[in-house]
Amino acid sequence: MKLGRFVVDTHVHPQRHAVQFDENDEDAEYARLGELMHTATPADEATDDDPVVVYDNSERLVYDMDSYGVDMCLLLPAFGMTNEINMKIMDEHPDRFVSCAYPVQTKKAALRGEEEWSTERAAAELDEVLEHDGMVGIGEFMPSDPTLEERMTWRERKKEIRQYFDVAAKHDVPIRWHPGAASGYQAGGLREQDKLPDWRDPLNATDILAEYPDVDLVFEHGGIQGHWKYNVERACLVAEQHDNVYLEVGLWWDDILNRPMNDPDIGPDQLMWGTDWGASMVANSHDPQSPNDFPSIRWEQYSSKGLPAHQPDYWGTSLRMLNKYAMDHGVPQDELNKILGGNFCEVYDIEPPHKRLFPQFLEQ
Repeated sequence: MKLGRFVVDTHVHPQRHAVQFDENDEDAEYARLGELMHTATPADEATDDDPVVVYDNSERLVYDMDSYGVDMCLLLPAFGMTNEINMKIMDEHPDRFVSCAYPVQTKKAALRGEEEWSTERAAAELDEVLEHDGMVGIGEFMPSDPTLEERMTWRERKKEIRQYFDVAAKHDVPIRWHPGAASGYQAGGLREQDKLPDWRDPLNATDILAEYPDVDLVFEHGGIQGHWKYNVERACLVAEQHDNVYLEVGLWWDDILNRPMNDPDIGPDQLMWGTDWGASMVANSHDPQSPNDFPSIRWEQYSSKGLPAHQPDYWGTSLRMLNKYAMDHGVPQDELNKILGGNFCEVYDIEPPHKRLFPQFLEQ
């Protein structure tokens, strides 16, 4: 049985990377994999000299959707994935996919040294991409200068973020905010979570939300990556203050789910089921009674295990965890339906298969 009436994963990567490193310099190139992924060449444009390519992985995605009863997915470009490949996937499956936009070409040009990064150019690219049918939001990540080498203050960063919120407001679409970062293959040196104040602390969002009360914001992973307790609590504090802030809960477990579900200022109205399907993190189990206070399941990259060559199964684990929470805590199905798809339809302006699938009440 499906877990809900209309099930939508709001955080999906339908593209995947393939590496073709020089055997004589393989170790050095693997050490730079996180960096090289950001400049990946689309497979149909690649030559033998391109160390990392990105390709359409939607066949596996559709297979998993059919296997687990997932009706629709929100596609996200990240780490060198392109808007164009996502558009192609949407064209082939118009009823199953919509996508978010990201200034991919502006970022790649800056990383390759072809053009200096420009926030204005990134905003203009977003504006153009959002004109395409099926483009319904901005993300993954808040766009940023990929060549930045030092920490940025919130005052500096807020000036950039305003331009992206302006684009979101113009197109009346949600914008996404990514607190924290996975470790593993990107470890070493200053990463986004170290350099950018929006990655370091979700509470910064309260400043910009006060200026844009009509722009919906989605905290990707609900803050679960990196310092998981630190960022989750701060993301919840923002959601308490703003009804237009939503938390992705697909990578959460029981004790984390308890926090917003029992908070009358958040509850199921501000939660969305979003995992990270297509990414290279794997689920790792821990003894819930561990003295280290680790969760029973945690999604992470572990460099000691090496790169996963398989397609990590996000949905099997995530849906089981959500179902267990719902069963253990007596969550009504109407509330679960909102988390699994209803809130997505409302925030991203998507028509579900039928009317009256999700809770709504007539005013007295």
